[in-house]
Amino acid sequence: MGILPVLLALSLPVSAVALLNARREYRTHGKLSTWGLILVCLMLFVPNLLLEYATRYSWPDTAVEYAGAILAILGLALCLAGIVHFRSTRKVFCMEPGSLTLTGPYRWGRNPQYLGWLLFITGFAVMYWSPWCLAALLVVAVSLHLLVLIEEEHLRRVFGQPYIEFCRRVPRYFGPRRSDA
Repeated sequence: MGILPVLLALSLPVSAVALLNARREYRTHGKLSTWGLILVCLMLFVPNLLLEYATRYSWPDTAVEYAGAILAILGLALCLAGIVHFRSTRKVFCMEPGSLTLTGPYRWGRNPQYLGWLLFITGFAVMYWSPWCLAALLVVAVSLHLLVLIEEEHLRRVFGQPYIEFCRRVPRYFGPRRSDA
C-alpha cells in the first residue's frame, strides 16, 4: 500500500479526534489546551501531507496551473491577513478568546483565516489536479467548516449579543456586510 491511501485513511480519524476534543475543551475550559492545539494542527497537517505527496511541484505552464498558483497565493495572503488582525498570538492559537476582531478582512467574513487556508489548498488542487488532491481538499473543507461551527458556538457563549450581532451583519465566510440585519 502506498503512502497516499495511508495518509487519506489517517486524516479522517485525526480530524474527528481533533474536532471532538476542540468541542470538549471549548465547552469545559473555554479555550484550547496545548494538546488541543496540537490536534487541530495535525488535523490540518495530515491532509496537507497527502497534498504534498500528490503534487509534483513544478512551475506552472498552463493557464489553469497559473490560475491555481494565483488562487493559492491569494488564499495564503487572506489567511495571513486574518491572523495579523487578531493582534495576539494566544488568540491565533485559540488559547484565549481576546476581543472580537471586526476590522480588516473580518469586515467581509467571520473566518478569513480559514477561508484563506481553504483557497490555498484549492489552488494546489487546481494546479496539480488528481483524485488525491481532491480528497485532501474535501477533508480540509469539511474539517474547517466543522471547526468553524464549534468555534461559533464557543464565541456565542463568550461574547453573547455582540457576537450574535456580528454574525447577523457579517457572513460566515465571505460577502458584503448586511446592514439591514
